[in-house]
Amino acid sequence: MQHTYGVVWRRGVRPLARGRLELGPHALRFEGTDASAAQLVEEISYEDIANVHVGRKLTERIDGHRTVVLDRADGDPIAIAGVAEPGAIGELADRLAMLQRSSVRRRAAIVAPLQPGAAEAVRGLLADGPPFAPEELGCERHAVYVTDDEAVFVFEWRGAESVEALLGKAAFWEKAAAWQPHLAGPPRVAEPAYSWARHAPGDPALLPPGLHPEPQ
Repeated sequence: MQHTYGVVWRRGVRPLARGRLELGPHALRFEGTDASAAQLVEEISYEDIANVHVGRKLTERIDGHRTVVLDRADGDPIAIAGVAEPGAIGELADRLAMLQRSSVRRRAAIVAPLQPGAAEAVRGLLADGPPFAPEELGCERHAVYVTDDEAVFVFEWRGAESVEALLGKAAFWEKAAAWQPHLAGPPRVAEPAYSWARHAPGDPALLPPGLHPEPQ
């Protein structure tokens, strides 16, 4: 569901702009005019927002009113104040924070130790897919890498859920029983320690944490 607000906003130290703010499913959109009556249209993905907070400091306020401040890693912060309903700023902050959290892209890997000589059997199991339906877990991308003694499950999803919560869903455990004879111990979580990205168009293949050419 989309929500629209009448707002005044300020990017960094630029002059104020007036118009409307529309909250879409994947991005917010400003439409309005600046002090010179020039038309402004800007769309910002929720992924590009690093943090959302209510601006109470004098430097964050607009005409003395509290604002919602969007902190961005690659741009000036944007302060937003309501026009028709200044008191709706708390509601706007809550909605933006929820949309920002739900858009965060997360990655993690599960490392499963294998019994000696089990790699081929595991590859055979993977020929029919992983021991769960990735879409039922809420994954956006998933890959499995197999060595002689380990299977590495790489997950990518959006939202605030931890990988433990993701794998705690029944859809995972219902189909994992066939793997039990091939495991040498309990799987463990490997957290990302390094990531590098070349900012170029395209959608690179999913790689394990530390080798993934995409931003955190």
